[in-house]
Amino acid sequence: MHLVIGLGPIGGNIGAHLAELGQQVHGHDFDTVRVRDWSAETRSPAGSDLAAVAWPSVASVHVAVRLADQVSSVFEALQGHTTEPLTVFVHTTLAPNDARRVFSSAPASWRTFEAPVSGGPQGARQGSMTVFLAGPATTPAEDRLLADISGRVFRMSSYGQPALVKLLNNALATYNLAATARMLNLAVEHGVHARDLFEVIGASTGRSWTSDNFRDVQYDLLLEDLGLLRGELGSLPGADLDDEVERAILQARALLGPDPARSQA
Repeated sequence: MHLVIGLGPIGGNIGAHLAELGQQVHGHDFDTVRVRDWSAETRSPAGSDLAAVAWPSVASVHVAVRLADQVSSVFEALQGHTTEPLTVFVHTTLAPNDARRVFSSAPASWRTFEAPVSGGPQGARQGSMTVFLAGPATTPAEDRLLADISGRVFRMSSYGQPALVKLLNNALATYNLAATARMLNLAVEHGVHARDLFEVIGASTGRSWTSDNFRDVQYDLLLEDLGLLRGELGSLPGADLDDEVERAILQARALLGPDPARSQA
């Protein structure tokens, strides 16, 4: 049985995907509405009390909370409810220093994996996420589990590296997103319709993943990760991103208007 702690967009969808594959899953969250809705969707047990978990049957624990302190609290709670050796995957994106601190606190009997993910809720639901992984050498059973929940796994040699790699990648995506927004806004300032430039970007050298997903990308999560990286490194190379980035993105989205392809669907 797989225990999922945190039934938000990532954890909830990882658990739902495993349940869809026929795996036994138990959900845990302090939000009673999430618990109710997730349990109804997956037809799996869920609750807010770890004492209700059948600990001897737990094959893996998946932690998908928001903050480093919450991960530490989950580790403490797990130790308070079972002495069983656990296999724990932490999907929360931590600052690298926080990752090293948190994982050093895990009991020696645990198999703990730093496993932040990329691909968003849809990737979690479809089992197509990218996983950045550090921890002990994986067993065949753990490899099968990772294959079930992800499309690709990048393995790192030490704790903190998965977080750093993900944050660097997302910082690059944020730069691309901000640059796309500013070029669209600049085009309008000089008399070119934003949609005209956007079509050119989609078919030419300015194209990127963020331009392809410009209308829908969760820029707030990218900016959050950028803040974690800046807090870790102090400053970023090149032209740093200022507080006007969000305004530029929203302005450019408004200029583009709705996606015509979706309007026709």
